[in-house]
Amino acid sequence: MEAIIIILIILILVLLFKRTFSSAIYAIVIVDIFLRLIDFLRGYIRITGEIGNFFNMIPASLNAVISHTTSGVFETILLWAIFIVYIIFEYYIISTFIKKR
Repeated sequence: MEAIIIILIILILVLLFKRTFSSAIYAIVIVDIFLRLIDFLRGYIRITGEIGNFFNMIPASLNAVISHTTSGVFETILLWAIFIVYIIFEYYIISTFIKKR
């Protein structure tokens, strides 16, 4: 539950400072990529003590957060929303790549 609160705070701060749709998309994807990087490190580097306990409390991805905290139709809707966010993110990346050429 704490992870959802932290993610929501990050998203609210980004929306307050940037106020664009693309910045919200980038913020969601940045948080998800950060969680996936931490999960990768947790799997391949053994950390013990308090820092290890902290890393074990961090979820693997936004999909894991959604699946852990919700269920049923609401979970399905949120997972599809994350999927749509990734499609929009891919569009932004591809359009930026094409413009740079």
